[in-house]
Amino acid sequence: MSDKERIGSSLVAVSCPGGMARQFRVQVASGETPSQWKLVGSFRDSLQARECAAQLQNAGQQARVVVCGALPTAA
Repeated sequence: MSDKERIGSSLVAVSCPGGMARQFRVQVASGETPSQWKLVGSFRDSLQARECAAQLQNAGQQARVVVCGALPTAA
């Protein structure tokens, strides 16, 4: 079972009227360019996000959790 399959059941799509509900995004460093990060999943619970990141780190990947509380807007 791949990492994505193991954590896939915990993924949650989040949204609310007028904005975005707070979420925790788990990202892994891209193998081609270490300064670029790829999204693995979004979680509504910080504990689930940290557990996902820990699993990825135990598998040898560089992972981080990013807290998102607002929609990105164009400048």
